Amino acid sequence: MLKFQVALIALLIGCVTFISCEEVFKVVAPVGQDPEVTDPGVPPDDIDSSDVDSSDVDSGDVDSGDIESLDNQPPTEIAPELNAGNFTIDATNREMWTYFSFTTGDVVEVNDPLHSMDWDLGFQRTKVKLNGGVSGPGMGGAIMLEDVEFDQVKEAPEAGYVADSDANFAIIARSEAGWYVYTGPPNHWVLPLEGRVFVIKAADGTFAKIRFIGYYKDNENKKDSGFVTFEYVHQPDGSRSF
Repeated sequence: MLKFQVALIALLIGCVTFISCEEVFKVVAPVGQDPEVTDPGVPPDDIDSSDVDSSDVDSGDVDSGDIESLDNQPPTEIAPELNAGNFTIDATNREMWTYFSFTTGDVVEVNDPLHSMDWDLGFQRTKVKLNGGVSGPGMGGAIMLEDVEFDQVKEAPEAGYVADSDANFAIIARSEAGWYVYTGPPNHWVLPLEGRVFVIKAADGTFAKIRFIGYYKDNENKKDSGFVTFEYVHQPDGSRSF
């Protein structure tokens, strides 16, 4: 009888111990998680994100309003492209001027240059005038840069532009003082000066750079004078960058 009572007490103690362990297990291990998966010795930063299945990500975590706000962003403004090229202008007339516009990249007809904003440069033989100062109503002016390559001029100077005056054009029409050298006899050639770049403020206040390439219709053989060829880059957006 005594043995039976001892056995019964041992059985009751075993049941209580089993139930207590099960409750502890539930507290330590959350529902749905295998306690053997998580290694307490591995810090969270060492978990490789590539091990996470994208299908486990709840799409409900993404706010649709965030996506809509991205769609409604204003487009990024793109600066206008530079206008650039080489141009030969017929400046052979000794009495009349021929006018060029950076905006059109071409010759323009101008009936009243003193009151017209349609032109930027005027040509007559070796003379070049700008739409500004005494020559026109615009903001035209020029700065002559010496000993510089055309491609090296990346930005127009902020100040220092000279306008046409009663004394001189901003681009002086005299040998070695402006854009050309006159060789004198026996050839009497007009040749552009190397290493000279002119930064121009156009009639509308935008900026351009030009370099003179030749003075002849046939520059190689120096035949037919009065055809001025120049290379230009015009920045139409009002900034000083080329």
